[in-house]
Amino acid sequence: MSYDYFLFAKPDDGRAASLDSLASHRKAIGMPGELMARIGAVFPGVAWEPPHGGVEAWFGANGPEFLFSCDEDGSVSVLKAACIDPEELRALVAALGLVAFDPQKGCFIGG
Repeated sequence: MSYDYFLFAKPDDGRAASLDSLASHRKAIGMPGELMARIGAVFPGVAWEPPHGGVEAWFGANGPEFLFSCDEDGSVSVLKAACIDPEELRALVAALGLVAFDPQKGCFIGG
């Protein structure tokens, strides 16, 4: 079974992340190229496919899988990770300085 996780920027005010705080204060986690490079530093084997056809999202595979699309300003505020084990997820969250939401358990990891 593959778990999906959603990664977000940590709240600016230092409080614990919640779905309400993230929805009301969405914050950029980076531009596409920067985000792919930061992920690649943790998972060097990830190969990226740019948006094409009717799909408006970047897809990274070859190990854990990643999916993100750009906001109107070209930045990325949400990153989806799948096929990633919990230790890999914790390493990614720490390296990128993000928090991850686990919708299967309804809880946050990191931050």
